[in-house]
Amino acid sequence: MDLGQFRIVSVPCADVVYIYSMEDRVTKTEHLVAAEDWISELQLADGPVVRFRHVRPEDEPLVTEAIRTSSRETLLHRFFSPIRKVSPDLLRKLLTIDRSQGACFVGVISENGKERIICGARYVRLEKPGSAEIAITVHDDFQRRGLGSYLLKMLVELARADGIRCFEADVMTSNSGMLKLLHKLHPTPSGWHRAGDVYHVTIKMD
Repeated sequence: MDLGQFRIVSVPCADVVYIYSMEDRVTKTEHLVAAEDWISELQLADGPVVRFRHVRPEDEPLVTEAIRTSSRETLLHRFFSPIRKVSPDLLRKLLTIDRSQGACFVGVISENGKERIICGARYVRLEKPGSAEIAITVHDDFQRRGLGSYLLKMLVELARADGIRCFEADVMTSNSGMLKLLHKLHPTPSGWHRAGDVYHVTIKMD
């Protein structure tokens, strides 16, 4: 996967990071947004503007609605269980992020005058130095439009800036979309290990 067209810019002496995307698979929006709120934004081809920001505890109703309207398959691939809703404890865990241990951001659109969360990605540091576990989810209504690739590139750049040099992910064998994304990033079979219906993928970002 070519990461040369996606760069991150840090502002010295400020807790602000900007991301500028040159993603080829979407119509480009040349706009910089502060990471303390908004990380990036893009205009989907023949679709809405998607704005990306760090998740917040007050996103609970938006995340709940995204889960409620997702397909059984999408939820199974994300949670490894065909849930229709998450418990309050799990939801709080999803929305409460220790920035020293990782990051979680969501893609938001405006629909009928209201915000709607349509995708999200996160990485969480593992005990192994320089390693983090990752997860990516795109709502069924917006799959196969380049968002997964865009989210993965954002994860790579943000994690690299945070000192992460290795990603790990557990992916169900039926999750062909995620497997294709990870294969583009790391096609070498040596980093892929299958146990039953789950691949454990380790990706070193040289």
